[in-house]
Amino acid sequence: MPVFSIEEAKPYHCGQMVRILRTEHQQAIARVQLGTHRQMRGCFDASCFRKAWMIEGRLAGLGGIIGTVASPTGFVWLALSNEALRYPVAIVKEARKQLAEIMVVKRELATTIIEGDEAAKRLAIFLGFHVADDGPGAPANSKKDRQVLMRHMENRQDIRVPVGNGFAIAMGYHHEEAA
Repeated sequence: MPVFSIEEAKPYHCGQMVRILRTEHQQAIARVQLGTHRQMRGCFDASCFRKAWMIEGRLAGLGGIIGTVASPTGFVWLALSNEALRYPVAIVKEARKQLAEIMVVKRELATTIIEGDEAAKRLAIFLGFHVADDGPGAPANSKKDRQVLMRHMENRQDIRVPVGNGFAIAMGYHHEEAA
């Protein structure tokens, strides 16, 4: 079993990540015609929380939260390598661990999924990101709910946000309130 670790991200990780970025993520960014390195470095520089995910000491993921430490909200960004995709369970476990750590100081998170990046959309939905607080766009707690949310996102034009020459879908995340 490979050794996974998390470390504080460094600026040079941005260039490394751009070179090993998931193919589907690269294609999605190319479709909306945004500069990959410029976008990643901009997100990195604006982030109050930045982590690098390592597999056997090699960079496999880079992510962070844009916003100030004192703000109750933040914008999540995450980039994964093709190698990271070989470990989907580890990705989910680490993402949940990082979200739990972040939610100690944040009340709500937001992210965008670039048009055509289906793997990112599936991961976001699985982790609990959503496009509405109730109805078919609400957080999905079962396989059926995830399918409903996925269809809802595909069919609703009003949840799309223009990005470059394409669009992204804005999603939110928050802890469920105790009943």
